[in-house]
Amino acid sequence: MLSGIIVILSAVPYCIRTWQGKAHPNPTSWILWTLIGFALLVTYESAGAGDNVWPAVFGFTNPLIITMLVLKNREQWKKFEWYEKLCFVLGLLALGMWWQMHENPRLVQYALYVAIIADACAAIPTILFVWRSPSEERPFAWSLFAVGYGLAIFAISEHTAANYILPLYMFFGSFVITLPLILHRIRIKAPISEWY
Repeated sequence: MLSGIIVILSAVPYCIRTWQGKAHPNPTSWILWTLIGFALLVTYESAGAGDNVWPAVFGFTNPLIITMLVLKNREQWKKFEWYEKLCFVLGLLALGMWWQMHENPRLVQYALYVAIIADACAAIPTILFVWRSPSEERPFAWSLFAVGYGLAIFAISEHTAANYILPLYMFFGSFVITLPLILHRIRIKAPISEWY
């Protein structure tokens, strides 16, 4: 539960900064993360990974909120790249697999794995963006998100791949996005207000 609270709180400063125009979420990533977040949520719970489901719940709702905020800035959108289209296909494939297999926890875990691969593809535009323009994003929300998923690992009581895969992936994925943001702020000795 604590992990889920931290994950949802990670969205608060990010939403505020997005609304203020001080954070610039990549529309492609966030639209994909909303779709894939839903696929992850339904496949994660169906795969029997219920010990730490709260971060997965907010792993869907957070991108949904950010996507709604991004919709007001449609002029920033660009044509989808080939890998972004692939992410949509993988996200839809994961949902289709869940639909067909949701009553069999042994099989539905494969839908979870496809959804995680799709999510990793969706992260590519944001990862490239933060490494190229680290001043355009803020590390606090991403760090909080990583901590929330890192804590979810300690809530696991049934040690299965399905239980570990999502929190580990989200922890390390968030870290890859957070690292250039932190390094940039340390290098330029940015004030605290530039961190959140």
